[in-house]
Amino acid sequence: MNLKKLGNNISIVRRSLGLTQEEVAFNLNISSTSYAKIERGETNVPFLRLIQIADYFKIDIVDLVKQKDKIYFADLLSSIEQIKKDINIIQNTLLRNDKIQ
Repeated sequence: MNLKKLGNNISIVRRSLGLTQEEVAFNLNISSTSYAKIERGETNVPFLRLIQIADYFKIDIVDLVKQKDKIYFADLLSSIEQIKKDINIIQNTLLRNDKIQ
């Protein structure tokens, strides 16, 4: 896999989780410049760093290096998680309104 493709995959997962490059870099304890270079495919990524990134995203490292079909699955999961949060907010609002009446 070439570095640009790997970086693009990492970027897709990060964005699907609603995270900024700065947030990820901070939590990985690297500079935002170094992290940005990873996403742009401008630097080799040590295997241990890939493991760290995958762990932070809570995905299997294979998902970072697979082709698009696997990565889009991460987008779908992120959307489902957001829908669950929205439903929970709506349910809590309805419960509060029922208690008020």
